[in-house]
Amino acid sequence: MDFEALTDRICGRQLALESIAAFAVALAFVCLLAPAAPFTKELGICESGAVRDVLAGNLVLPHYAPRTPVQVPPMYWWAAATAVRIFGWNEIALRAPSIFAAATTTSILYAWLASALSRRVAMWSVPVLLSTQYIADAARQPRMDAILMMFLAAAMVCLERSFAREPRRKLLLACAALAMGGAMLTKGPLGLVLPGLTLAIFLALQRGLREAFSLEVIATFTIALAIGAIWYLAALEVGGNAFFEWQIVHGLFRRFFGAAAGGIGECQNPFYYFIPRLVSGFLPWSLFYPALAVMIWRGRANIPPPVLFALCWFAAILGFFTISAGKCAVYILPLFPALAALIGCVITNAAAQPRNPDLASKLFDAASIAIAAGVLLVVLALLALLWSGSAVAFGLDKTNKQFLEVLIDATAHGSAGVILWMFLSIAGAIIVLAAAARHRALGQSCGVALIAIAGTLFWYGFLNPALGEHRTLKPWTEVVDRTVPAGLPIDYIGPLDCDLAFYSDHEIGSIKNFRCG
Repeated sequence: MDFEALTDRICGRQLALESIAAFAVALAFVCLLAPAAPFTKELGICESGAVRDVLAGNLVLPHYAPRTPVQVPPMYWWAAATAVRIFGWNEIALRAPSIFAAATTTSILYAWLASALSRRVAMWSVPVLLSTQYIADAARQPRMDAILMMFLAAAMVCLERSFAREPRRKLLLACAALAMGGAMLTKGPLGLVLPGLTLAIFLALQRGLREAFSLEVIATFTIALAIGAIWYLAALEVGGNAFFEWQIVHGLFRRFFGAAAGGIGECQNPFYYFIPRLVSGFLPWSLFYPALAVMIWRGRANIPPPVLFALCWFAAILGFFTISAGKCAVYILPLFPALAALIGCVITNAAAQPRNPDLASKLFDAASIAIAAGVLLVVLALLALLWSGSAVAFGLDKTNKQFLEVLIDATAHGSAGVILWMFLSIAGAIIVLAAAARHRALGQSCGVALIAIAGTLFWYGFLNPALGEHRTLKPWTEVVDRTVPAGLPIDYIGPLDCDLAFYSDHEIGSIKNFRCG
């Protein structure tokens, strides 16, 4: 074996170990976000009947409820049913597939960036991704979105690397085909469309579209299509025309085209719907967007291919769902790994600048200072509310009013979660301001990461579960189950509360139009 081959093998083993470590860190972090917290009215719990149906043996086309088949392929419900076999029928089992998917996505992102760019970029991408609100929320949801993100991330990375490493191209394309097939089994044709669109944009910008029509690339997408088609054909055999109308006509065409497809569709929102969510859902890291824009513009003549691919990844997903008539907030979840990679590049670039910073570094400093000042103002505002003894509503809706009430009550009682968040946030702000005074981007990044991680842990690991404890029907369900004899069905008057159906040992129905007599 020559020296170069030995070096490649050693580096490969080291990268594998680092990727496993990234997975372990991500898994530990996500498991701190209260995976055993009670459910309330989450959409995933409303759909959890499909898990029971899979456990009953209906693997091909499980149903949420009688006469209501699942609206997307059943990868999540298969995974959740497996987790139920391991952990039992509880909250952790229903969240386990999303937890695993979020941790795996982090590992995939780290491995890609460490091999394609640098370990510094890869290391910074981990806290950025894990403290993204969309990611943290998806990791706690009993739905398919985090799994789709995982498969798409794997497909994107393998496709990009296949054009950078010729000796391993066939293996990488085979992995991409499996990942896209898995994405199709999770949420349908998106598993092919989004990677295909990303690759087309990337090749058009870098090499020309001719390579997209090479035999190897066509074979890759054909294999992925065949993997997904196996389930669609089986589901069509089981569900017949009703399945075709429900999943293909309604679930795909009417949702994408809206009224143009003969229906009003779902999640109808204006074309700019995702723009504010790219800011609010990516705080505090979204404040680095100006620095990212300047960095890309100044280096536009020589953008590294992996960075260009991340930009194409981001643009393809955002563009596709922007032109769709149906726009739900969770649809853009798969673009955040690309954004985390780009912010990792911004941090690495800022840390490498000399003491006389350029415009991008100045914007980076300004964003860091704004983040530190913002979190200090939030802490001071909370203390002021506590001192005044009044919970001002500020025109908030019912849910946010409850959040504020729970937060003020927890603060008044000296909750450990609140104290820890305040301590870490203040410490992070001090680190940021001290580092900014010396133009030390690395210190600022550490402070911002501490603020972001503390905020994510507080919001999803403490405040959301605390509100869930106030709103869940789990304790009441236990009383109902003790009162009603076993085996008797229970009819719930009004729209069904999904957590009641999840926690009860009885069959729960709903009487929406109740009349005495």
